[in-house]
Amino acid sequence: MKRIVTSVIFFSLFFCLGVSGQVGVDYDLKKPDKYDNRTLGYEKTATTKWTTSRALLQNTITHYNFYFNTNNKLSEVLVRAKGQFREDYTQLLPFYNYSLETTAKDKRNLDSVLEKINAAILLHDLRNSWNDNLYILMGRAYFYKNNLDSAHILFQFVNYAYAPRDVDGYALPIGSNQEEGSNAFTISTDEKRNIAKKVFSLPPSRNESFIWLIRTYFQQEKLTKGAVLIEILKQDPNFPARLKPALHEMQALYFYKIKQWDSAAFHLSLALDNTIDQGEEARWEFLTAQLYERSGHPSEAKTWYEKAASNTLDPALAVYARLNAIRDNTGNGSKNDYIQKNLNALMRMARKEIYEPYLDVIYYVAAEMELERHDKKATRAYFKKCIEHANGLGYNRDRAFLKLGWIFMEDKMYPEAKYAYDSVNVSNPMIADSLKILVDRKLALSRIVPQILIIQRQDSLQRIADMPPSERDAYIRKMLRAYRRQQGLAEEDNSGGSGGYGFKSNSVVPDMFNNPNGAGDWYFYNQSVKAKGYNDFKSRWGNRPNVDNWEVQTLINKQVTGLTPASNLRLNGAEPTVTTPAAAVLTASELLDAVPLTPEKMKKSRDSVENAFFALGKSLQEYIPDYRSALKVYDTLQAKFPDSRFYQESLYNQYYCYIHLDDSLNAARILALMKQKFPSGRYITLIENPPKGPADLPARTQATLAYENVYEHFIEGHFDQAAGEKLKLDSVFGEKYWTPQLLYIEALYYIHYRYDSAGKATLNKIITRFPGTVMSFKAKNVLRVLNERERIEKYLSNLHVTRMPEDSIARVANAVAQQKPEDSLNAKSKAMSAQNINRDSTQISIKKPDAGQLKAQSLFVSPFIWSPDKPQNVVMVMTNVDPVYVTESKNAFDRYNRENFYGKNYEVTKQSLTDSTKLMVMQGFENASAALAYLNKAGNAAGREIIPWLPEKKYFFIIIDDQNLEILKANKDVQLYKKFLSVYSPDKFPTGK
Repeated sequence: MKRIVTSVIFFSLFFCLGVSGQVGVDYDLKKPDKYDNRTLGYEKTATTKWTTSRALLQNTITHYNFYFNTNNKLSEVLVRAKGQFREDYTQLLPFYNYSLETTAKDKRNLDSVLEKINAAILLHDLRNSWNDNLYILMGRAYFYKNNLDSAHILFQFVNYAYAPRDVDGYALPIGSNQEEGSNAFTISTDEKRNIAKKVFSLPPSRNESFIWLIRTYFQQEKLTKGAVLIEILKQDPNFPARLKPALHEMQALYFYKIKQWDSAAFHLSLALDNTIDQGEEARWEFLTAQLYERSGHPSEAKTWYEKAASNTLDPALAVYARLNAIRDNTGNGSKNDYIQKNLNALMRMARKEIYEPYLDVIYYVAAEMELERHDKKATRAYFKKCIEHANGLGYNRDRAFLKLGWIFMEDKMYPEAKYAYDSVNVSNPMIADSLKILVDRKLALSRIVPQILIIQRQDSLQRIADMPPSERDAYIRKMLRAYRRQQGLAEEDNSGGSGGYGFKSNSVVPDMFNNPNGAGDWYFYNQSVKAKGYNDFKSRWGNRPNVDNWEVQTLINKQVTGLTPASNLRLNGAEPTVTTPAAAVLTASELLDAVPLTPEKMKKSRDSVENAFFALGKSLQEYIPDYRSALKVYDTLQAKFPDSRFYQESLYNQYYCYIHLDDSLNAARILALMKQKFPSGRYITLIENPPKGPADLPARTQATLAYENVYEHFIEGHFDQAAGEKLKLDSVFGEKYWTPQLLYIEALYYIHYRYDSAGKATLNKIITRFPGTVMSFKAKNVLRVLNERERIEKYLSNLHVTRMPEDSIARVANAVAQQKPEDSLNAKSKAMSAQNINRDSTQISIKKPDAGQLKAQSLFVSPFIWSPDKPQNVVMVMTNVDPVYVTESKNAFDRYNRENFYGKNYEVTKQSLTDSTKLMVMQGFENASAALAYLNKAGNAAGREIIPWLPEKKYFFIIIDDQNLEILKANKDVQLYKKFLSVYSPDKFPTGK
C-alpha cells in the first residue's frame, strides 16, 4: 500500500511539472553545412508536444549533465581566485576577497563553462525549467572574465525574456501594475510556485538577474544606475525574501564605494546570511567592525570584532580582530586607564601559546598604544620586542625600525636614528611607500652622525688626557679588562711570564674537578669550587649560550637580522682617517696611543672637534632641517672656540636660521653682532646687498619667458607641441637657460610613456647640472626607482599567482604605519589635552565674525553651508594640468604627509570636477581649524618643497567638508565656493586670492 501511495504522489508531481514549460526565446542559428540536415534539441521546441515524460527527461539531463557541472566549475574558479587573494588586516579590507583581474586569468575554465552552457541550451528543449538558470551562469562567467558589457547584456536578456506575461502569453510592460490588478508597482517576478516546482527546480532566476545587474553597474562605476535599481527593488512587494540579504549586500557595496561607512556597516551586517561559509561570514563581520570604526562608533566596532574573532577559523584574522577590539575598548575611565587595560589584555594574549606566531604583531600594537599616551621609553621597548620576535624577517620588523627611527629623530637622538634606519631592509617591496622618507633621512644622518661621533670620541679622549697619570692608567687598565672580557680572553694577559720576555710560566693549571684542599666533596657538590669554575668559564668564553654550534649560529642570526653591531656604529665614519688593521691582542700602550697627551695631538684633536661642530651645524641646518638644534651647535662652537675660523660664517648661518624661524628680533641681533665683530665682512654684504642678476639678464629673461610657455604646454598635456617648441628654442638658446623644473616634468612625460632611456638621460642632466638643489634630490629618487622598474613590475605581476600552501597562514602588514580609521582618530584627537597636542598639528583658531562680516554673510546667497566644526578636507584645485602631473602631485603630497605627519591618516584621492579642473582631496581633518593648520604648513611648502616643478598659477587650495564637496561636484562652480570662503573666512581666504 505504501509503495502505491508513493508512486501516485511521484507521478502527480511530475504531471504538475509537465503542464507548462518555462517561457524562453527562439533562436535563428546558422549551422555548418555538414550539420545542416541534423535537428538540434532547441529546434524541436515548436514542433514537439511538451509532455510530462519529455519534461522529466529534458529537465533531468539539463540539470545534472549541464547545470550541475558548470555551476561547480564556476564555483571552483571563484575558490581558486580567493585562494590567491592575500588579506591585509591592518588596512580596510576590500569588499570582496577576490578580484576580477584574478578570475579573468582562469580563462580556460571560464571558456569551458560558456561552451557547456551554449551546448546545454541548444541541445535541449527551450521549455525546460533550467534555461534561465543557465543564462545567469553564462552572465556570471562573463562577469568573472571581466567582460562586463557581455555580462550586462546577459542579465538584461534574462530580465526581458523571462518577464511576467498575461494570460494570452504577451509580455506585460516591465514596472506595470497589471500583474497585481491593483496599484502595486512591481518589476520582480512573483515566486509563488506549487510544491512540485519548489522541490524539483530552482526559483526563477529573473529576480537574481537584478542583483547581478546592480553589481555589474557598480563594477562599471555606474553607481547612479545601480542605486536607482536598488531603490526600486526595496519598494517592490514581489521581490522575494530569499534575496533580501543579497539586496542588502548591494546596498552595503554602494555605500562602501561612496565611503558612507556607517550605512555600509549597517547593511553589511544584514547581508551576512548571503555568505557561503563560516570563514566568509567572519570576514564580513571583521569588515563591518572596520566600517563602524571608521564612522566613529568604537563600541559597535568592538562588538563586531569580538564576533569575528569568535567565529573565524583563520588565526591571523582572530589575532587582528582581538587586537582591534582591545584598541576600541575605550571604556568610561580616563585615557591612560583604558590604554593600560588594553595593554594588560595584549600581554595576556602574548602569554598564550596559540598567539606565539603573532607576537611581533602584538608587541607592535602595544608600542603604538604606548606611543598614543606619549610614553616613548615603553614604546621603544615594545618595538624592540617586536623586532626580536619577527625572526629577522617580515614587514613588522621593518615597520618597527621605521617608527623607532621616527621617534629617535623627533627626540633628536640622531645616532640611534641612524642605527634604526640602517637596519631597515630596503629591498622589502612592502615598505616602498616609506622608501622616499627613508632615503632622505639616511642621507641626512650620514652627514650628521659622523660629526656627532667625532665630537663624542675626541671629547672622551681629551677628558682622559686631562686625568692625573695614576687615575688615567687605572682607567686604561679597566677598559682593557672590559675589552678582553668582550673578546672572551682572560682579564690579565699572563702568557708572557718572567716580566714579559717570552719565557713560559711553570705554574701548574689547576684541576677544577679535584679539590686542592683534599676535601672529599665532588666538584658539583662544592658550591665555592663550582662558582669559581663558572667565573673561569665566563672570563674565557663570555656569555656563551648552551647550544651546539653557538658561534656559527650567532653569525647566522646577525646576517639574517641585518642588525649593525654597536661597535660598528660607534666607529662608522666618525673620523675621515685611514683605518689600520686591528691588532690581534689589544694592549694598554695601543689604547694610550690614541689619547692626545702631546701638544701636537691635542691641537689636532681640538681642530677635529672645531671642524665637526661647524659641519654638524651646517648639516642640521641644510639636511633635516633642524634650525633650533643648528643654532645650539653654532652657539657651542662660538663658546668653545672664540677664535674659530668659522666664527663669521657661523654667525651668517645663525642669521638665516632665525629668518627661517620667523624670529626677526634675534636675526637683527645676530646682524648687529656681525657688524660689531666683522664690520667689513663679506657676509654682511651678502645679507644687505644680495648679488644682482647676471650680465646676460635681458637674454635670460627672454629665454625664461619662452621656456615658460613650453613649460605650460607640458603641464597641460600638449606634449607634442611642447616638444616641438622646445626643440626650436634649444637651437636658439642652447642648454644655457634650461631650468631643473622643465627638465623634471619632461622626464616625467618620458617615463609615463615608457621612454625610459630618454627619461634617465633627462634625470641625469638635472643631477649633473643642478647638484644640491631640491630638484636634484627628486631626480635621484626617481632615477633610483626607474632603475628598479623592471624588477618591481616583475615582482608585482608575479605576486598574485603564487599560491600559498594550504596549511600556511599569510601574515600581511601594511607599507606605511598601521592606519587608524579617520573618524576614530579624530575622536581621539579631540580628547587629547592641550599639552599633548603635537606641535605640527597645532590648530589655528578661527576668528568670530564681526558685525560687518555678519552682514556680508546674511547678504551672500549660495548652496554651500558653513560648518567649521564638521570634518574637513583640504583640496588642491588644479586647472589645465595633465593627469600625468596630477598623479605625480598626489604622490608628492603622499610622501610629504608620511614624512612630516607621521602616524596621521591623511587619505589623498584624485577626483575630476571638469575636463580642465582636477581635484586632489586630502581627508582626515577633524574640523576647519585642523585643516587650516595643515594648510598653513603644507600650503607654504608646496611651491618650495613638495611640487616645485608645478607653476603656482596652476593650482590653489581650499578647505571643504563632505557635504559642500558633493554640492561643488554637482554645480562645478569653484569660483562661487571661493567667494563663499572669502565671506565666511576672509582672514584665511581673502577675496581675489
